Amino acid sequence: MAANHEGAGTIDSREIITLTPRWLREVAMLATEHGRGRTAAAIERLAAGRERQSWRVTVVGEPGVGKSTLVSRVLGREGLPGVELVEAHWQPGGPPLAAATDTDGVLLAVPATGVWGAAQSRLLEDALATHVTSVAVVVTMLDRLSAAERGRVLTYINARVGRVVVLSGPGVATEDPARAAVRAFLSDSAPLPDRAELRARRIAARLADQCTAMATSTGETIADARRVHSGQSIDERSSRARTWESLRVQLSDRQLALIGRIGEHLRADRAAVSARLASDLSRSGDGRAWWRAELPGRLRAELMDQAVRAEHLILTGIAKDADWLAGQLPDTPPWRPPRTLVLKVDQPPTPSDLATITTSTESTLVPLPELSGGLAKAVEGTTAVLINQIWRLLASAYEPLFTNLAQKQAAWQAEQDGAHDEPGIDWYTLARAATALAGTINAALRNTH
Repeated sequence: MAANHEGAGTIDSREIITLTPRWLREVAMLATEHGRGRTAAAIERLAAGRERQSWRVTVVGEPGVGKSTLVSRVLGREGLPGVELVEAHWQPGGPPLAAATDTDGVLLAVPATGVWGAAQSRLLEDALATHVTSVAVVVTMLDRLSAAERGRVLTYINARVGRVVVLSGPGVATEDPARAAVRAFLSDSAPLPDRAELRARRIAARLADQCTAMATSTGETIADARRVHSGQSIDERSSRARTWESLRVQLSDRQLALIGRIGEHLRADRAAVSARLASDLSRSGDGRAWWRAELPGRLRAELMDQAVRAEHLILTGIAKDADWLAGQLPDTPPWRPPRTLVLKVDQPPTPSDLATITTSTESTLVPLPELSGGLAKAVEGTTAVLINQIWRLLASAYEPLFTNLAQKQAAWQAEQDGAHDEPGIDWYTLARAATALAGTINAALRNTH
């Protein structure tokens, strides 16, 4: 089998949101099939956190450091839109990672009257290692110190936390600048429009870490087996197994490259549509009447054209990748891609909507854009619905190709199992798949813009 590495190109950063559910399913299945119960449970928690509506920030600290007071003063009566502050008790010397998992942000509450030690540093390191988006240290009980003492404490802690933000705990007054600073940090470190993407990137990075951990521990098991058993037949199969792993990684790279190319086309189309409609609007003479009478039909027609072009690009790309895979596996029956895909834009059932987008699995209504939002926002909003359906369609279109590759690998594996009664073959399967998944996810995270 010839190796043919093809660059994955770049993909739009928000496409990570669409890819993450598939990665969650794949890693969960891999862990479950190989008896990795703790990993499977961790993936379940990540999947549940992905569906959470609020942006969860966990206030972590020892008992008696003022966590409840901090939460109450930061939120106040008006709260913080979309942000959920929860408390997590933690004891130095206990498991720090447990307090920094399954959360979007961490505020480590430390008392100004206490001592910063190795346990606090380790907790911050664990929070950063779990790719938490918003991490800060909040120094509580500063009102018990003089102004000079407060300055020395803040300087001392700042010197020990590196680039992590250090904030003063707010006082009783609602207009306290320290309260405004903490609220601003929570809002600015994770702006509302970016939270879905930030959470998806955190979850994806955690999935890659879990895969790497499975592959590492499995590698140690394999090394032990090699010390016990004859290495020749194991090494031969290991070499072949790495070829299967390489094929899966390359196929994932090719899929990402196609996502990047289609994304570029869609962004160019959106810019062109905005320019054409802006020109029409400027010549209309009555913008409000044009918006009501002309814009819906024009936007619907543009969505139809984009759907046709996207379907063609997906079919062309997947056919090319199917031919590539057949060339890599000349001794196996090739997989034949579909000739058509279901991606249609039609009239909506009611005049209150702009269009209906139908794929093989679902139908989605595109709402009529509001005049108050302006033309650019109207184009962006309507095309965003179509683009989301295109990414779903592309992912489902590639699933049979990945399944075909997995079936061919399983057939080879079964043949090897019949020819060699070697112990530990499941560990090889886990190591290959976990390494490939980690590579795929990390490549996508690196190649976003």
